[in-house]
Amino acid sequence: MSSKEKVVIIGGGWGGYRLGYGIDHRKYDITLIAPDNTSAVTPLLASAACGLFDPRLAHEPIRRKDFHAKYIKAFVVDIDFSRQVLVCQPAFEELKEDRFEVSYDRVILTPGCRSNTFGIPGVAENAIFVKTVANANTVRTRLNDILEMASLPGISEARQRQLLHIVIVGGGPTGIEVAAELTDLFEGDLGVLFPHLKGLTSVSVIDVAPQILAPFDQRLSEYACSALKTNKVKVKLNCHIVNVTKDTIETRESGITGYGMLIWATGNRSIPLVDQLQLRKTEHGLVRILTDDHLNVFSPDGNVIPNVFAMGDAADIEGGTLPTTAEVAIQKADYLIRLFNSGLKDTRPFKYQQRSLVTYTGAWDGVVQGQREYTGYGAWLSWRSGNFFWTRSWRRRVLMCYAWFMDWLDGREIIRN
Repeated sequence: MSSKEKVVIIGGGWGGYRLGYGIDHRKYDITLIAPDNTSAVTPLLASAACGLFDPRLAHEPIRRKDFHAKYIKAFVVDIDFSRQVLVCQPAFEELKEDRFEVSYDRVILTPGCRSNTFGIPGVAENAIFVKTVANANTVRTRLNDILEMASLPGISEARQRQLLHIVIVGGGPTGIEVAAELTDLFEGDLGVLFPHLKGLTSVSVIDVAPQILAPFDQRLSEYACSALKTNKVKVKLNCHIVNVTKDTIETRESGITGYGMLIWATGNRSIPLVDQLQLRKTEHGLVRILTDDHLNVFSPDGNVIPNVFAMGDAADIEGGTLPTTAEVAIQKADYLIRLFNSGLKDTRPFKYQQRSLVTYTGAWDGVVQGQREYTGYGAWLSWRSGNFFWTRSWRRRVLMCYAWFMDWLDGREIIRN
């Protein structure tokens, strides 16, 4: 029987994956519980969806030779904090009625979020989200389908234009990068392989906000908007979506517009586990578990619950709101790794260090905000090198470089799916 403390990590995203590999298995008995046995490299999903490389390179398997924790493929559906027990549901359709318990000495909640449709009719049924590699594959498949449908004999030009109109909802980094990758594809390989469709494709970005790339300052946001328009992307701001069907989107400002593919790259909402736990949470906007600056969670009465930590998109520090980004999750994970590996002796509070923000806008252009702000080709290089370093294993980095070389030599793989 192991005498080591049992540490259970809920979630296999940026934070959970890093914790599973970073906490010292010689000191702790570690278990990671997540419904997916891979961890998506979310900054790579836009590129993977548009054929820059194989989507399989945009996620990492949780089980690897150097993974010394236990992995359980399941959802955590409830937590009994008094007994220090997690109630779990197997992540398999045929076992969805089963339940089992996992005990812990310390637990770290990092279950992430799910996409928010804001209650708009038709979004859940007709939009494609961009959160997982499965989503990226859906985008690739649909893209191939609309290209081939638009190539059928006898189809009218009006129908071709509708099929080849891609609407992206969300002016954040993910939405903008999807738009950029699509325009690169349309202006590049598409003209060679589908020359009869040249000039019929279009991309629109819709956002309810008054500017795209809200985390960036206004000057860079305006530059990015101008760059997108130069690349023939229609940017529609201050737009309120009221209804979606299988081939149309309706906004309060512009009425009904036809599309061939709708990509939903905006909005987060909490998962059911976070909703039901009796913990102190944020009162406005996205529901997140509140923690102190040591990432301890609070009971509803404001007392710290011992041995329970929270981080990632599902949590926020009281009085110090941070964005739901991979960088925040990684820094919080590194903080807890240091805390646990020091035997809980490193009592310094968590402090977030803002890193540079990078977004690609298409045609070898982009924007970077940090200690130094810049745009253009240098920003594209920063974004491309960032893609390389976001990847967590050298095996995938080598395969990614090979994929980039083959794209240059023989065109994007999107056409071959």
